[in-house]
Amino acid sequence: MIFYTRLFIPLCVLIHCTACSLNPYSISFNNNVIYSPNAALKSGVLSDPSLQACLNQVLQADQTKLFTTVTLLACPGASITTLSGIEKMTKLEQLDVSNNAISTLNPLLELKNLRVLNVSNNAVTEIRSLLSMPILRFVALIGNDNISCDDLVSLEEKLGNTLSRPLNCKD
Repeated sequence: MIFYTRLFIPLCVLIHCTACSLNPYSISFNNNVIYSPNAALKSGVLSDPSLQACLNQVLQADQTKLFTTVTLLACPGASITTLSGIEKMTKLEQLDVSNNAISTLNPLLELKNLRVLNVSNNAVTEIRSLLSMPILRFVALIGNDNISCDDLVSLEEKLGNTLSRPLNCKD
């Protein structure tokens, strides 16, 4: 029986590796992962599990990519509540987190390469952090009606007509 077990496990691993080589996979034994082709998928970089899952999908699509090299992240309607940890994605240029439940944009401050931001239909109340982002060129804020009118005017002065404002603002 010991010989059978020693032979069977490598044979199963070989079968799983060849059968799943085109799909993201991991190999488990007794519910413990013993091999994963992309360790970055297993390590949590982002605080929000839904945002991490979105990042994992991007990394699965291109397994040569690291989270630090991602330039575009689109996670609309993913039930995201926080962007905490996103500051580690220093190459990020475009971010779409529309239709989520995000309330603060402060984690974006460290993203010096961010040019395009879509946070439409969230719970954003404060946008002053966006004023200090050097190359930010387009922002969509539609559906975030609790933002200060003064802050919207300041951001509009910076971005001009590339700001998609909410219909209402807070005095």
